[in-house]
Amino acid sequence: MINSSALIKNILGECDAIKSICQQISQIAPTNCTALISGQTGSGKGLVAQNVFDLSGRTEEVFTNINCATPPETAIEAEIFGHHRKSLLSHHEASLDQLKAMNGGTLLIDEISELAPECQAYFLEVLELIEKHNMSTEEPIDVRLIVTTQHDLKTLSQQNRFNQRLYYHLNIFTIVIPPLRDRGADKIKIAEKLLIQACKKYGKNIRGFAVDAIAAINDYHWPGNYRELRNTIERAVVLAQCELLNADQLVLESVPPSSETSPAKTSTNTDKPANNDPELSLEDYFQHYVLEHQEHMTETELAQKLGISRKCLWERRQKYGIPRKKNGTPSA
Repeated sequence: MINSSALIKNILGECDAIKSICQQISQIAPTNCTALISGQTGSGKGLVAQNVFDLSGRTEEVFTNINCATPPETAIEAEIFGHHRKSLLSHHEASLDQLKAMNGGTLLIDEISELAPECQAYFLEVLELIEKHNMSTEEPIDVRLIVTTQHDLKTLSQQNRFNQRLYYHLNIFTIVIPPLRDRGADKIKIAEKLLIQACKKYGKNIRGFAVDAIAAINDYHWPGNYRELRNTIERAVVLAQCELLNADQLVLESVPPSSETSPAKTSTNTDKPANNDPELSLEDYFQHYVLEHQEHMTETELAQKLGISRKCLWERRQKYGIPRKKNGTPSA
């Protein structure tokens, strides 16, 4: 028997959460079960949905992708229901005909949380219509439903911001994708693979990341997740003229503090430098930290706290014009 997990494509990472997601894909893909995929923007929902489809056995049939965050409501209604909403209640057969045309295929609804409340109600009615049709006829409508959302539908339904009945219709098998910042060592492994891809794409010969770049990637919050990491590396590769990418070339706008870091841990005795100003750039952060701590820390200690080498620390001092202090007096 073929291990379907081995057939999953383009999902990078080896953390426990990603291994679990691959296992869930292999379990749900061959079934007709509705798949609800939840994750932040840029986290890879579309990639997970594509793998569910590719392993479903429906790849020769119709695959319809509707993005609720992009087209106007009337276009969504026309694609899902086959007509405008004004005629929905009086023309149920039109909806069935539209879905019959997809029979055996897959319907992907992207970002369903962005669907207007009116459309949510109509979509729910169509799903209930399919159930009634399938119970009363020997020719059932067989359409596989895959749904993605960047918001927690359960929370939205509890807040009356998403149709609760529709949520319960969709919530059969949910795959939750973790944000990039919670994926530990995967961040660097993914960055390294993206760097190889970017170098090949743009004809560059960059060997890897400098120590400070690795520290910056690990510390950054990545609100845009995988998509932001990919674009950041591509931009750096396009502009770089060196063998190693450093933190400056990544141009990360800020390094937000970890959610586990409290203000009480920002003293000079912390194990790791903390940056509590979300608007502080990496350059400003480096200068502030060095100027604040250099009188009571050695160069080796400073470099270790900053996650860079002593040579890199010296080079940055030269770049930003920060003289090294020795016995309370700036050195030449």
